Amino acid sequence: MPTVVFKDVELEKEFNEKGYVIVPFLNAEEIDYLKAKFFETIELSGGPKSGNNVDYQNSTDISYDFTFIDKNTDYKQKVFDIITAKFQNKADVYLNNYTPIIANFIRKKENGGEVPMHQNWAFVDEEKYTSVSIWVPLVDSNEENGTLQMVNGSHKRFGKYRGPMIPWELRNLTKEIIANHLTPMNVKAGQGVILDDSIVHYSNVNKTPGLRLAIQLIMIPKEAKSLHYHLDSGKDPNKISVLETNVDFYTHFHPWLKPTGVKDIGTLHYVEQNYSYKDFLKGLKAKRFDEKETIAPLFLDTEIQAKFDSDGFVKIPLLNANEVEDLKNYYLAQKHDHIGEYGFHVSLDNDNEDYIKGVFEKLFGVLVPKLNPILTNYKPFTASYVIKEAGLQNIVPPHQDWTFVDETKFCSATVWIPIMDVNKNNGALSVIRGSHKVFNEPRMSPSPQSKSVLSNHLFDVFPYVEVIDMKAGEALIFNNRTVHASPPNISGTTRIGVGIGITQKDAQLLHHYELPNTNGKVNVYKVDETFFKKFNNKKLSQLYTNNQEPQGLEVIATYKKNNPNYTKAEITSLIATKTPAKFNEALMKELATLYNYNIDGTPIKTNDEFNNSSGVEEKKQIEAITSVEQKEWVDTRSFFEKYSVPNIIKEIKYRLEKK
Repeated sequence: MPTVVFKDVELEKEFNEKGYVIVPFLNAEEIDYLKAKFFETIELSGGPKSGNNVDYQNSTDISYDFTFIDKNTDYKQKVFDIITAKFQNKADVYLNNYTPIIANFIRKKENGGEVPMHQNWAFVDEEKYTSVSIWVPLVDSNEENGTLQMVNGSHKRFGKYRGPMIPWELRNLTKEIIANHLTPMNVKAGQGVILDDSIVHYSNVNKTPGLRLAIQLIMIPKEAKSLHYHLDSGKDPNKISVLETNVDFYTHFHPWLKPTGVKDIGTLHYVEQNYSYKDFLKGLKAKRFDEKETIAPLFLDTEIQAKFDSDGFVKIPLLNANEVEDLKNYYLAQKHDHIGEYGFHVSLDNDNEDYIKGVFEKLFGVLVPKLNPILTNYKPFTASYVIKEAGLQNIVPPHQDWTFVDETKFCSATVWIPIMDVNKNNGALSVIRGSHKVFNEPRMSPSPQSKSVLSNHLFDVFPYVEVIDMKAGEALIFNNRTVHASPPNISGTTRIGVGIGITQKDAQLLHHYELPNTNGKVNVYKVDETFFKKFNNKKLSQLYTNNQEPQGLEVIATYKKNNPNYTKAEITSLIATKTPAKFNEALMKELATLYNYNIDGTPIKTNDEFNNSSGVEEKKQIEAITSVEQKEWVDTRSFFEKYSVPNIIKEIKYRLEKK
């Protein structure tokens, strides 16, 4: 839930329930003063801005008069100063550390002034904070003179990202909602209606003689960033720019123009929605978008669970020396006929189902009794040895694991245990801390055919991994949403690890499979643990290539894949702003040295050295790639881009094709 809005507990409770409260606000003297100031300043008004003033198709006639959209910025500033001087102390009585960003005189003349049904723009990250409008009429307000009317309880349920250029999902439901869902604010002059800016509201025309005058002050928590969401549909209808603003921004900008001179802090994936009335009714009963889903815990210890929820992983002691040795000896005793030439493999890739079944039984038999005192109400569902032979070619790119459960209700995790001490020199597991909260799109098979949100950004996100040093027998339990990778094993010794998948006992296991030749159509299958013994990625990839899908499974859902198409700047901005992950410069420098690159991104080998070696083809590839990089990325490349030598590129491509 966002930070607390009201100082008074009862007001907070009422506000959370309805989306607004009504409180005493201005006395008679203050009302008269503000009326006088309205008439004193109105001569400065330049009239409202509209979409007709710019190259934007909007023929809507603006029938309401808000200071906020006035053409005269001096007038807007003067009104802001007048209103905030009178309102701030009053607001401080009720609100918990809020500051103003927009102030309006709202004027409704006779037979005019209808304000269409809408939600106010989003001015903060509403998953964490709540912005409010304080609406105070300077005359008694009722339905006859066009009072404010609310859809009770509609706050934080619609229009998560709102701005002047973003199509509103309820735009075609005006008649139904006005007819059936409005509560009028019949309030006396000076009473304040403090409303959540995300609540659906409306006001009709003033049907009485004379002027209906009111004031609106929009306020945000002092600790929150002031944001503006802008959609340039002509450029990309699926990307909303998130702009960091301040109070001056709202004084000078034009609602129907793309803002300039402000900090662009990220991009959000957006799909235009057009709700039916049935959708609206369902939305009124749905969870608020600032309410986190309650997911049953995996851990008995609440502190460990909290760390897992926060970071996306935890490291705990698990196995003793004898158990570690037992797992090692079991692996060494097997016939490993599935080992590929590139030095990284998992036992699940074995074509022998008896081999895979034996690994399941062995790992479950050793690990489950050790996990029982740590985990609660869980079940294991997959198991594998995870092996890295020594060599530079076995780097594992950043990725997320498949989606195994309905992640709105449950979570799945991997328990990964090295059976020798691991660090950056022998391919320790590396994670992007907090990434499970950022990249939450469904992950489906097969690879490389089904591209993930990370597929085009392997080098962009690798610099943010954190290498987790571990002792033999320790366990890294990580959310399958968490982005993870591993550097090459340069120790000269094979690194052996084990892993099992776990989830809540009540969770139904699922598998998402992208159907071939369907332009992104995905089937969701209901499965059990036997599925993972039979279908590895290699087999699923072969099915895809043969234009087939898994047989004998129940399809419980089908959807169209819609991954965000991030640019490099956008995806790195997401990591930098939405996670605690830091750029791992030390690791990138070490990789540069390992792969024979200088600090400026050029290969250390000279042309003569290449010509005198057998690597003539490698030389040509490096020269070609280096030439492109220098031409396109001069002075702007990240460390990892500078150090991305062809053998890393070839290996990652190979891993994605063969995984």
